[in-house]
Amino acid sequence: MKVLCVFVLALGCLVNAAHAGKMRYQINLSYVDGLNDLADLYEDNWELEQLEDGYDYASADVFVWPVGISFSPFYQWDNGLRAGMGVGPLVLMVGDVEHFEVPLSVRAGYTVNPSDPVSFYVFGGPSYHVAGGDYVDSSDLGVVVGAGVELIKKGNFSFGIEASYDSAEVKIDDIRRGGTKGIKTTEFSVGLFFLFQ
Repeated sequence: MKVLCVFVLALGCLVNAAHAGKMRYQINLSYVDGLNDLADLYEDNWELEQLEDGYDYASADVFVWPVGISFSPFYQWDNGLRAGMGVGPLVLMVGDVEHFEVPLSVRAGYTVNPSDPVSFYVFGGPSYHVAGGDYVDSSDLGVVVGAGVELIKKGNFSFGIEASYDSAEVKIDDIRRGGTKGIKTTEFSVGLFFLFQ
């Protein structure tokens, strides 16, 4: 938590920059890489519980959509510096078991040549996943880093691609082995975004 507070204070110092800028609002649709590990562990846990309850056969019916939606508002100065936050990609599992996850992050970054028709950017910052469900034990603070390209700019609207890595883990109960297992559900993601100014 101390790291998060220091990071937010550092971002606040950026607000005093002499360059003007504006708020921007980014919505991402991203393929998320770590959901199979999450679904497999939930299925194993549920099936073991059913067998322990006396059932002869158990097969969990679980659905996890591998595409998550994110919302990332940020302030971008004319010199390319940017600071903001990220919510998502949202994770939802339904069926015989339930799980939800909302990754939250505070981000700082830089956009190369922000006024050009095509702009490359990078960002990074602390990340934490708010999670709940049948087997969630806890969450650990991590770091998210990413890069993207704004490809099409039309007035106050942009379109592009983004990829990111998130090291934050959610601890899930592991009934078969005992204890918990850390899963990085949004470890790697890649997707398309729409940006509004």
